[in-house]
Amino acid sequence: MQPLYIHDFIPSTAVEGPGQRACLWLQGCSIRCSGCMVPHTWDRNKGKQIDTVELIDKILSSDDIEGLTVLGGEPMEQAEALLPLLQAVKARGLSLMLFSGFTKEFLLTQGNTFQQAILPLCDIFIDGPYIKELTDFSRPWVGSSNQQIYFHSSRYQYLEQQLHTIQNKVEIRIGENGELKLNGMLPKEQFTDLQKLLKSL
Repeated sequence: MQPLYIHDFIPSTAVEGPGQRACLWLQGCSIRCSGCMVPHTWDRNKGKQIDTVELIDKILSSDDIEGLTVLGGEPMEQAEALLPLLQAVKARGLSLMLFSGFTKEFLLTQGNTFQQAILPLCDIFIDGPYIKELTDFSRPWVGSSNQQIYFHSSRYQYLEQQLHTIQNKVEIRIGENGELKLNGMLPKEQFTDLQKLLKSL
Protein backbone atom coordinates (compact mmCIF):
# COMPACT_ATOMS: atom_id res chain seq x y z
CA MET A 1 0.00 0.00 0.00
CA GLN A 2 1.10 3.55 -0.66
CA PRO A 3 1.92 5.69 2.39
CA LEU A 4 -0.34 8.57 3.35
CA TYR A 5 0.82 12.08 4.17
CA ILE A 6 -1.14 13.20 7.20
CA HIS A 7 -1.37 16.32 9.31
CA ASP A 8 -2.92 14.73 12.38
CA PHE A 9 -4.97 11.81 13.65
CA ILE A 10 -7.31 11.68 16.64
CA PRO A 11 -8.47 8.19 17.71
CA SER A 12 -11.73 9.50 19.20
CA THR A 13 -13.55 12.83 19.03
CA ALA A 14 -17.14 14.01 19.51
CA VAL A 15 -16.98 17.17 17.37
CA GLU A 16 -16.07 15.99 13.86
CA GLY A 17 -19.39 14.61 12.68
CA PRO A 18 -22.17 12.50 14.19
CA GLY A 19 -21.37 10.37 17.21
CA GLN A 20 -17.94 9.45 18.49
CA ARG A 21 -15.47 9.22 15.62
CA ALA A 22 -11.84 8.80 14.70
CA CYS A 23 -10.63 11.80 12.71
CA LEU A 24 -7.90 11.96 10.09
CA TRP A 25 -6.49 15.14 8.57
CA LEU A 26 -4.52 14.56 5.39
CA GLN A 27 -1.66 16.87 4.43
CA GLY A 28 -1.48 18.59 1.06
CA CYS A 29 -3.96 20.72 -0.86
CA SER A 30 -3.71 22.39 -4.25
CA ILE A 31 -7.08 24.17 -3.98
CA ARG A 32 -5.86 26.60 -1.28
CA CYS A 33 -9.07 28.51 -0.59
CA SER A 34 -8.76 32.16 0.39
CA GLY A 35 -9.47 32.47 4.11
CA CYS A 36 -8.86 28.77 4.78
CA MET A 37 -8.75 27.95 8.50
CA VAL A 38 -5.96 25.40 8.05
CA PRO A 39 -3.41 26.73 5.53
CA HIS A 40 -0.72 24.79 7.42
CA THR A 41 -2.18 21.65 5.80
CA TRP A 42 -1.51 22.84 2.22
CA ASP A 43 2.11 21.74 1.80
CA ARG A 44 2.35 17.96 1.61
CA ASN A 45 6.05 18.09 2.47
CA LYS A 46 5.17 19.45 5.91
CA GLY A 47 3.10 16.41 6.76
CA LYS A 48 3.97 13.13 8.43
CA GLN A 49 4.31 10.08 6.22
CA ILE A 50 2.55 7.11 7.76
CA ASP A 51 2.17 3.49 6.72
CA THR A 52 -1.43 2.86 5.66
CA VAL A 53 -1.61 -0.55 7.33
CA GLU A 54 -0.39 0.95 10.61
CA LEU A 55 -3.07 3.64 10.40
CA ILE A 56 -5.80 1.09 9.65
CA ASP A 57 -4.77 -0.82 12.78
CA LYS A 58 -4.96 2.37 14.86
CA ILE A 59 -8.46 3.16 13.63
CA LEU A 60 -9.81 -0.34 14.06
CA SER A 61 -8.32 -0.67 17.55
CA SER A 62 -10.59 2.12 18.83
CA ASP A 63 -13.59 0.36 20.35
CA ASP A 64 -15.61 3.47 21.24
CA ILE A 65 -16.10 4.93 17.76
CA GLU A 66 -18.87 4.53 15.21
CA GLY A 67 -16.98 5.92 12.27
CA LEU A 68 -14.15 7.85 10.68
CA THR A 69 -14.10 11.46 9.47
CA VAL A 70 -11.51 12.43 6.84
CA LEU A 71 -10.56 16.06 6.22
CA GLY A 72 -7.65 17.98 4.82
CA GLY A 73 -5.76 19.37 3.30
CA GLU A 74 -7.51 17.72 0.37
CA PRO A 75 -8.23 14.01 0.87
CA MET A 76 -9.05 13.33 -2.78
CA GLU A 77 -5.52 14.30 -3.80
CA GLN A 78 -4.33 11.14 -2.04
CA ALA A 79 -7.20 8.98 -3.23
CA GLU A 80 -5.08 6.05 -4.42
CA ALA A 81 -3.41 5.65 -1.01
CA LEU A 82 -6.59 6.49 0.89
CA LEU A 83 -8.94 4.03 -0.84
CA PRO A 84 -7.67 0.80 0.80
CA LEU A 85 -7.88 2.42 4.24
CA LEU A 86 -11.49 3.50 3.66
CA GLN A 87 -12.42 0.07 2.32
CA ALA A 88 -11.00 -1.54 5.47
CA VAL A 89 -12.91 0.88 7.70
CA LYS A 90 -16.18 0.22 5.90
CA ALA A 91 -15.60 -3.55 5.92
CA ARG A 92 -15.49 -3.35 9.73
CA GLY A 93 -18.92 -1.69 9.76
CA LEU A 94 -17.74 1.82 10.65
CA SER A 95 -19.32 4.83 8.99
CA LEU A 96 -17.41 7.26 6.80
CA MET A 97 -17.66 11.05 6.57
CA LEU A 98 -15.37 12.79 4.10
CA PHE A 99 -14.75 16.42 3.13
CA SER A 100 -13.47 17.53 -0.27
CA GLY A 101 -12.89 20.91 -1.85
CA PHE A 102 -13.73 19.30 -5.19
CA THR A 103 -17.42 19.19 -6.02
CA LYS A 104 -19.19 15.87 -6.29
CA GLU A 105 -20.07 16.65 -9.91
CA PHE A 106 -16.43 17.30 -10.79
CA LEU A 107 -15.28 14.07 -9.16
CA LEU A 108 -17.99 12.04 -10.92
CA THR A 109 -17.25 13.50 -14.35
CA GLN A 110 -13.54 14.30 -14.23
CA GLY A 111 -12.19 12.45 -11.22
CA ASN A 112 -9.88 9.45 -11.45
CA THR A 113 -10.97 5.88 -10.72
CA PHE A 114 -9.73 6.02 -7.11
CA GLN A 115 -11.65 9.22 -6.36
CA GLN A 116 -14.78 7.81 -7.94
CA ALA A 117 -14.43 4.59 -5.94
CA ILE A 118 -14.30 6.57 -2.69
CA LEU A 119 -17.58 8.44 -3.25
CA PRO A 120 -20.00 5.50 -2.73
CA LEU A 121 -18.13 4.49 0.43
CA CYS A 122 -19.09 7.78 2.10
CA ASP A 123 -22.13 7.83 4.37
CA ILE A 124 -21.76 11.62 4.47
CA PHE A 125 -19.88 13.48 1.74
CA ILE A 126 -19.30 17.23 2.01
CA ASP A 127 -18.13 18.98 -1.13
CA GLY A 128 -16.98 22.29 -2.49
CA PRO A 129 -14.28 24.83 -1.71
CA TYR A 130 -14.63 27.31 1.12
CA ILE A 131 -15.64 30.65 -0.43
CA LYS A 132 -14.91 33.51 1.94
CA GLU A 133 -17.60 35.76 0.43
CA LEU A 134 -20.22 33.07 1.08
CA THR A 135 -19.23 32.41 4.70
CA ASP A 136 -22.15 30.80 6.51
CA PHE A 137 -22.07 28.81 9.75
CA SER A 138 -25.81 28.20 9.99
CA ARG A 139 -25.27 24.52 9.16
CA PRO A 140 -22.94 22.14 10.97
CA TRP A 141 -19.56 21.09 9.58
CA VAL A 142 -19.40 23.57 6.67
CA GLY A 143 -18.09 27.13 6.44
CA SER A 144 -19.73 28.59 3.33
CA SER A 145 -23.18 28.34 1.74
CA ASN A 146 -21.95 26.78 -1.53
CA GLN A 147 -20.78 23.62 0.23
CA GLN A 148 -23.20 20.72 0.03
CA ILE A 149 -23.83 17.93 2.54
CA TYR A 150 -24.73 14.66 0.83
CA PHE A 151 -26.19 11.70 2.70
CA HIS A 152 -25.19 8.75 0.54
CA SER A 153 -26.58 6.03 2.80
CA SER A 154 -29.54 5.58 5.11
CA ARG A 155 -27.27 5.49 8.17
CA TYR A 156 -27.48 9.22 8.88
CA GLN A 157 -30.38 10.10 6.60
CA TYR A 158 -32.43 11.24 9.61
CA LEU A 159 -29.96 14.08 10.16
CA GLU A 160 -30.82 15.70 6.83
CA GLN A 161 -33.98 17.21 8.33
CA GLN A 162 -32.24 18.13 11.58
CA LEU A 163 -29.21 20.06 10.34
CA HIS A 164 -30.52 23.36 11.70
CA THR A 165 -30.57 21.86 15.22
CA ILE A 166 -26.97 20.58 15.20
CA GLN A 167 -24.50 22.95 16.83
CA ASN A 168 -20.86 23.19 15.83
CA LYS A 169 -18.47 22.43 18.69
CA VAL A 170 -14.78 22.52 19.47
CA GLU A 171 -12.61 20.36 21.69
CA ILE A 172 -9.54 21.46 23.60
CA ARG A 173 -6.94 18.72 23.91
CA ILE A 174 -3.81 18.57 26.02
CA GLY A 175 -1.01 16.57 24.43
CA GLU A 176 1.53 14.43 26.25
CA ASN A 177 4.00 17.33 26.09
CA GLY A 178 1.44 19.76 27.53
CA GLU A 179 0.68 21.33 24.14
CA LEU A 180 -2.90 22.58 23.74
CA LYS A 181 -4.71 21.69 20.52
CA LEU A 182 -8.10 22.68 19.15
CA ASN A 183 -10.31 20.76 16.79
CA GLY A 184 -13.85 21.34 15.64
CA MET A 185 -15.66 24.07 13.77
CA LEU A 186 -16.04 27.77 14.58
CA PRO A 187 -15.88 30.98 12.54
CA LYS A 188 -12.22 31.69 11.83
CA GLU A 189 -12.09 34.82 14.01
CA GLN A 190 -13.54 32.98 17.03
CA PHE A 191 -11.23 30.03 16.44
CA THR A 192 -8.21 32.35 16.26
CA ASP A 193 -9.29 34.23 19.40
CA LEU A 194 -9.65 30.96 21.29
CA GLN A 195 -6.19 29.84 20.13
CA LYS A 196 -4.68 33.12 21.37
CA LEU A 197 -6.46 32.77 24.71
CA LEU A 198 -5.16 29.24 25.20
CA LYS A 199 -1.60 30.28 24.31
CA SER A 200 -1.77 33.00 26.96
CA LEU A 201 -2.67 30.58 29.75
